Amino acid sequence: MRILVYLCYRGYSIKGTFSALNKPVSSTSFLQDTLEKAILRFCPARRPKILLSTYTECNVHSLCNTATVDFELPGKQKLGTDDLDIPWFKFNINRILIEGNRTMRVIDARFVHDAFEPKLAATQRTYLYRFLTDSSMSVIEQPLSTSLSLPVSLPLLRSAISLIHDRSIDYSSFTLPEARNLLKDGRRIVGVHLSEPATLFSKLRPIPSSGFCLQLTCTNFLYQMVRRLTTELIHVAQGLSTLEEFERKLHSPNQKQVPLNEDQLLDINGLYLQNVKYDEQDFQRYVTYTTLTTMKTKLYPLAPVLTGEE
Repeated sequence: MRILVYLCYRGYSIKGTFSALNKPVSSTSFLQDTLEKAILRFCPARRPKILLSTYTECNVHSLCNTATVDFELPGKQKLGTDDLDIPWFKFNINRILIEGNRTMRVIDARFVHDAFEPKLAATQRTYLYRFLTDSSMSVIEQPLSTSLSLPVSLPLLRSAISLIHDRSIDYSSFTLPEARNLLKDGRRIVGVHLSEPATLFSKLRPIPSSGFCLQLTCTNFLYQMVRRLTTELIHVAQGLSTLEEFERKLHSPNQKQVPLNEDQLLDINGLYLQNVKYDEQDFQRYVTYTTLTTMKTKLYPLAPVLTGEE
């Protein structure tokens, strides 16, 4: 049986989720490498096979990412549900992560069937972008929030959101050209919600910081789509672009358009992978199939599969 683990981590201390294929394990700080080293200390048998559900960018925080882990206990050819106590597993992995000063924790774990793949089985992914418009943001909040220096018009922001919320749109314009070439279909339905910020350390300040949050939900996003789409929404709300220009970009994905460069994108500090959801029935259903992911992992367990998606 496989183990599905639910992970939270601080993005600025983990250099993305991709594994460094040509570097020694000791010199890397990637999510998969960090998890692998912790499991090898817990069970120093065969190198575990790890599959991530979502390949987040460097510096993107996670409130809940998921991964499956296949490993063998000493003397066991195959791990069974009676061979491992899940609370004991969580406690020991987190103890190892704490001892290694790693800002990642296993918040939950469960057994799943051998054919369960966390990326393909996910029914929904949710990202949270947290913005503060208060210029007196504390040094504690700074690594966990995105500060906006220009004023934001919330009515304009809501108008821009209404153009995309729960609509089937081709988002090919909101990814890198390299990822766009790998896509078979760029159409997605994205739910976007505007809300008040979850104030940090409110008891330390007489007046809470002003700001807002954007929550984006989709089955699977294109690579860098959340950051690029949110940047375009904020640019409309700040008057840096118009609703007409934004709508034109939405409905003309095949036209040659200059993509935003890295300097134009929003600060990534306030971006969180908030949740990855599954259908409860998929945990019990056993399905056999062959995918690019499974074929790739036979060659190298930690190798990311380039699909143009996160």
